[in-house]
Amino acid sequence: MLAQLEDDVTPCEAQMENWKTNLAVIASKERQYLQQHANYMESLQHLGYTPEISHGVLVEMTEHKKELEKKTKPIIDTLRSYQDLPPDKALAALAIEEKKRQYAAAEKYFEDVLQSALAPPE
Repeated sequence: MLAQLEDDVTPCEAQMENWKTNLAVIASKERQYLQQHANYMESLQHLGYTPEISHGVLVEMTEHKKELEKKTKPIIDTLRSYQDLPPDKALAALAIEEKKRQYAAAEKYFEDVLQSALAPPE
């Protein structure tokens, strides 16, 4: 009986060594995964991630953005008409003065034409 138990011990010892090797590999993988998790969490924190950011919140923000775009589109379209103005305030004032001069000249020309049309022929 003792000989049979001794014969059974050898395969059990081999199995135990195999388990120890597997346990060492599993412990190594656990350390690796914990380090990766720590690196990912540090990366998320560096990027400004907070647990409050979720899919639902992002969907809500997207809908709010679409609403704001709908409200601002008419304003943006109106402002596009001003894009041909010079970017400098002095140049814009100069352009406005030039338009006023052109308007005054057109008005004077119109008055002259009207006066000549109303004047009795000589």
